[in-house]
Amino acid sequence: MKKSLFIILIFLFSLPISSQVFEESHVQDLVKKGTDHIYNSAPDSAEFYISKAEKYIPDHPVIPLMRAMTILWANIPIIPEELFLNMELQLDSAVELARMQDPDFENPEMIFFAMASYGLLAEYYADQDYMMKAVGEANRAYGLMKKGFEIVDEYPEFLLTTGLYNYFREKYPEKHPVYKPFLWFFRSGDMVLGLEQLKRACEESFLTKVEAHVYLSYIYLRYEYKPKLAQQYLSALCKMYPNNYYAKAKYLESLANPEDFKSVPIDVIYSLITHESPYYKLAGYVFLGYFEEKIVKNAEKAEYAYRLGLKYGQELPSHGEFFKSFGYLGLGRILVTTGRGEEAEEFLDLALNYAETEQVEEEAKNLLSKL
Repeated sequence: MKKSLFIILIFLFSLPISSQVFEESHVQDLVKKGTDHIYNSAPDSAEFYISKAEKYIPDHPVIPLMRAMTILWANIPIIPEELFLNMELQLDSAVELARMQDPDFENPEMIFFAMASYGLLAEYYADQDYMMKAVGEANRAYGLMKKGFEIVDEYPEFLLTTGLYNYFREKYPEKHPVYKPFLWFFRSGDMVLGLEQLKRACEESFLTKVEAHVYLSYIYLRYEYKPKLAQQYLSALCKMYPNNYYAKAKYLESLANPEDFKSVPIDVIYSLITHESPYYKLAGYVFLGYFEEKIVKNAEKAEYAYRLGLKYGQELPSHGEFFKSFGYLGLGRILVTTGRGEEAEEFLDLALNYAETEQVEEEAKNLLSKL
């Protein structure tokens, strides 16, 4: 999933613990069950519990926000525009309901629901390169996020957003210096504190726990380059939500080295291959290629799987960059080994073009230097 500056600054796929939602245990139970079905990619079951909760809290922003998140997680990482129109409507509704109950946004509960809605809108707009719209939503979210900085110790659900802000406010411009001039008006962060807050969110938060797992593992994969640390969080998600294909794909990524891949759950690879989405087929076939290459030692089957996965990748002009880079690198390795240097160079260049990790970049450059 593309992560622009505005996405990095917000990361608000979350629902907070709040006094009104959780005054009654049966409402809390309905919201929790609905959320579990959202993360397990079961939209019909999620809607069943959302509708039941709506009878008790019909004017609460949690209802439209949960419906928006149902759309998100049923289609992650690619949300068709026609589905987003409904998601946008739900998010706008969540903001308006929060504002109706708390016009000045002083209540932590309403601050969080409005902030989450603005953040989700900012992410989609940035992902579609609607940068002015993304800026507008991100600015609204940031205005509310500043209030969250002051109450994070009292409300654990704010650990997620505060931790992500603290980490990426410093890390993102370090990795992407071109964005530094745009960050002068954002308060400074603290990477060490941010990571600690995210770890606490994995343990202490309730409805933001899953998102804390997702984004902490993302940090360890993409920014800290510590895949073994990512494994523990992604493995936990796969166990909690066995139908969450996004978690499955990321879990396989965290295992993507010859030693760890010996213990790869092959059924997870095949489940991705049989998914209807070209994104997951891309991931599944690329990892099957890696399995055949590194574990089975069958270069012919590996090459076939890599090529098939990358064919699906051609259907995704702006998604699946890591899987593409990993597939092109694997295909390049095989071509170098079998003496097809000219074709190998082409694919290794593509691996560099899509590279999102130092591991892929360094290996591709090393192989190119030997041609």
